[in-house]
Amino acid sequence: MSLSSTSAPGGPPKVAIPKLPSKRNELFRKPGNSRPNRVTRACLTCRARKIKCNGAKPSCANCAETSTACVYSSSRKDRLKTFVYSRTV
Repeated sequence: MSLSSTSAPGGPPKVAIPKLPSKRNELFRKPGNSRPNRVTRACLTCRARKIKCNGAKPSCANCAETSTACVYSSSRKDRLKTFVYSRTV
């Protein structure tokens, strides 16, 4: 890539600026590093306590440790379909 300068009539010369990588994270990402795995759905107890759920079934690690019931809710899409259906009836 070459940097060139051009001058506009009656103004200071313009200098080309090299383009940065398109994704912001590409600047800071190191090879081999990736995001930690994310659980698709947390149990209701972990959601209520606002703690990280490991998503294990039938009981996650937090519920097993505290001997509480580990219940997973239906997906958000199902809840939204039920909500929309109940509003239209």
